[in-house]
Amino acid sequence: MKAAEVYALLKPDLAPWFQSAGFQRAKGFLGWCRSRGDAYTVVWCQVSRDAWDAYAGAKFVVTFQRSVEPVPGAVPARSERLANLLQHDAREQLRCLQNAVIAGLVAPPDSHVALHVSDSVTQWYRKKFVLVAEPYSDRDDVWLRYATPDHVRAWSRFLLAQLPACVATVESWA
Repeated sequence: MKAAEVYALLKPDLAPWFQSAGFQRAKGFLGWCRSRGDAYTVVWCQVSRDAWDAYAGAKFVVTFQRSVEPVPGAVPARSERLANLLQHDAREQLRCLQNAVIAGLVAPPDSHVALHVSDSVTQWYRKKFVLVAEPYSDRDDVWLRYATPDHVRAWSRFLLAQLPACVATVESWA
């Protein structure tokens, strides 16, 4: 799935919530922004630059930011990724969903090119098929894995449940 396909799946699920909360579309990536006080709250989804892989799928991240500009990645800004804003129980839900995606992946055949580049690449690639055993901490940089449109839709549902608390936290930053 190319990035445009992922954004096309996320947008119709997430846009109504953002619109109802007073956000407007932000420039770049799939993002939204709103003015609060003397700064903007910006939220965006970003698909990884790692190429799509038919076996391992791909991943995206959700970033929350407070900045003087309504632009994803604006500097100076304070920003945090989704997992850093979640409470323990929500991070556990995230890990369960992440593991459901990983469990549904089909391991590549031994002839897959990524398994023959080098030992370090082989080890790195094989880790993509291993379940997340330890709970995520509030410092882990967690990217949301997907391999099918259903995975992306499941992430949308998860995000919709988390957005109100995450946005409230970000808007409480001084």
